[in-house]
Amino acid sequence: MRGFLLVLAVAVCAAPARAETREIALPTRDGLALRAVLVKPDGPGPFPAIVALHGCGGLWNKTNGKMLMRETAWAKRWTDAGYAAIFPDSFTARGETSVCSQVERPILPQRERVRDAYDALAWLQAQSFVKPDRIAVFGWSHGGMTTLWSIASASPGRPEGLAHDFVGAVAFYPGCVDVGKTPFTAQAPLLIEIGAEDTWTLPKACQSLVAAAKARGGAEIAIDVYPEAVHGFDQPTGSVHPFVTRNSIYKTGEKTVMVGANPAAREAAIPRAMAWLKGVLDR
Repeated sequence: MRGFLLVLAVAVCAAPARAETREIALPTRDGLALRAVLVKPDGPGPFPAIVALHGCGGLWNKTNGKMLMRETAWAKRWTDAGYAAIFPDSFTARGETSVCSQVERPILPQRERVRDAYDALAWLQAQSFVKPDRIAVFGWSHGGMTTLWSIASASPGRPEGLAHDFVGAVAFYPGCVDVGKTPFTAQAPLLIEIGAEDTWTLPKACQSLVAAAKARGGAEIAIDVYPEAVHGFDQPTGSVHPFVTRNSIYKTGEKTVMVGANPAAREAAIPRAMAWLKGVLDR
């Protein structure tokens, strides 16, 4: 009984993990200063870190101006695990808030955004509270595609003379068609999490990408396909609903897709992704 009471007292008295959240201006090779959100555990570190890449809808809630709930939820998971993270906003400084409904998209994963990812990596590596050789990249949808382009062996955004590259990557429901047209291999371990019923970023394209990349060699790649899950299945709240996306890659210029949370898939994917990050960041 004394042992139980002691454990209970420790549990009651244990303070929740403290974390710092602030906005920064992220310098880029393109000469822009991007809005970015930095989160880090309390203390001097150094901590492993993550570059987190938003989807085609941008980083901000249009109603209250705060960072989106999905990204905010992941930020807490990471700081609780002892990781710092930076969320660069690739859109605002370029005059956009969302590109989901633009037929001709002015900001592309393999062009502007992959450079932003590496500029965020460089910024983190210059901070005393970050372990410069323990930084991963993590993205959703449009940012998931950027994640694939970032860790591709022939990445179009990788600067020359990089002392330490990304050590791992997680991509939630990325579009795999364009990068799959290249001889893709990963320079760092890659995990793809996608829904079986995703009609926006098709799971079969990602499965083909993974199979082809494994045949070519390179770093470890894994993919999980979650039954009944659609695009955005790791959203903290919300029901599945239709969304009209526009893009010049569609024959008619637009496509109606289903998006929304799937609690079962979300609760399976979160520990899976966290374990993958632990495997590459906590070495």
